[in-house]
Order: sequence, then structure tokens, then C-alpha cells
Amino acid sequence: MLFLLVEFQIIKPWSFPIVPIFIVSIILGSVGATYGIGHWIMRKNKHYSSRPEPMVLFLMCFVPFTFVQVGYGWQYITLKASNDYSTDVVNPPLYHLSKYQRLHVQEVSPFWGFMNIPHTITKAETDSLVFPISSLELKIIINQVTNKLGWSVVRRSENTSADGVFNATYEIAGGMAGMRQRSDLVVRVVSDNEGFSVVDIRSSSPGRRRDLGFNEVMIRNLADELSKVVLKD
Repeated sequence: MLFLLVEFQIIKPWSFPIVPIFIVSIILGSVGATYGIGHWIMRKNKHYSSRPEPMVLFLMCFVPFTFVQVGYGWQYITLKASNDYSTDVVNPPLYHLSKYQRLHVQEVSPFWGFMNIPHTITKAETDSLVFPISSLELKIIINQVTNKLGWSVVRRSENTSADGVFNATYEIAGGMAGMRQRSDLVVRVVSDNEGFSVVDIRSSSPGRRRDLGFNEVMIRNLADELSKVVLKD
């Protein structure tokens, strides 16, 4: 019912508590299916009468569990009170718009207000990336990777200081295939335009609640894709 209310935009609780309820339901269903399959096998070994329909039903309960693992990864789910992650929290990449300006819902009803979390930037498990290529080459690779992932660059700013250090920021709107949840990413490239470039990535959901590790996955996916292309080249 909560899922339907969100789908028809009757309420806007973002991903919480819809996602936790969905996850708990899948886990309980998988536990029940595991017990059911074990019980079915035990009855078969004892030559008790059993029907194939229960086995098919038990196996079907594992389908959503497997789907979440393949598409998202159970190991990445976290209950941290954060929806803003960065590879560098000392000097994080900055958005053109503030957190409040990027919110999907500016005003929150008192009913959902207790779920709001303070705006903090959490250190991502992924560290800053150092690539042995120039900023020009990296700019081309960033465009290739965003196109491959189906993401879009919404804003770009570039500047070169007097000492020749290049600094560019790319703001990207992206998400994961099969999920409606979206995230705002910032990719910052600092380069001497000769031997190497340092890349920092920040991902923040335009919401007020915890993201259950979604932005952490977004940073990891983008970092992995960039590394693959650089190593391939």
C-alpha cells in the first residue's frame, strides 16, 4: 500500500520507509523459502507424498532476493543517517546549487518530518582517484562513461590557475538501471595537464532521508567505470 501511495504521488516519503519494508519482506520470504525447500527435500527423502507446486513456489521467493543482489548488492546496504557521500570530505567537490535548492520536496509534512536527517557529508569507502593522464584525456573519458551509464552532464565549469593547474567540475544526474531513485553527482578533476590527474567524486540524493547506501554505490560504479577505461587505454 505504501508503494502504491508513492507511485501515485499521494505521499512523498522518498525511499524511506518503503525500501526497508521491501527489503525486510524479501529477507523474510527468502528465510521461509529456505525452510520450505529443506522441509520438501526431507519429505522426499523419507518417501512422503509431496507435490512439485510447493517447490516452484519456494524457488519463486528467491527471485526478488537474487534480483536485488545482482542489481544493487545486499553487501552495499547501510543504515547510516546520510545521503551525501564524497571521496574527499576535507575539501569536497561543490554543487552549483545548495542542498535545499536541489530538494525534490521543499516542505515536509509533520507526519514524515521525524524521519529527516541532518545534512552531513559522509566519507565514501572509495578514495580519491589518481590517473596518469592529462585533463583533456580524462574529460573525453568522463563523457564516454556518462553516456555508457545513461547519465547526463547538467553543468560543467573549468578554470586554469596562473601556475597552469587545471580544475574542472562536472555535475551529473544519474541513477541505476531499473530504479527510479536518482542522485546528483559531482566529478572534480584537478590536473597539471602533464603527467597525472586527481579525481574526486561526490554523490548526494535530492532528499532529506538516509539513502541506505545508494550514493555509495553510485560513487563506486562511476569510479570503477573510469578506472576500466583508463586501464584499457
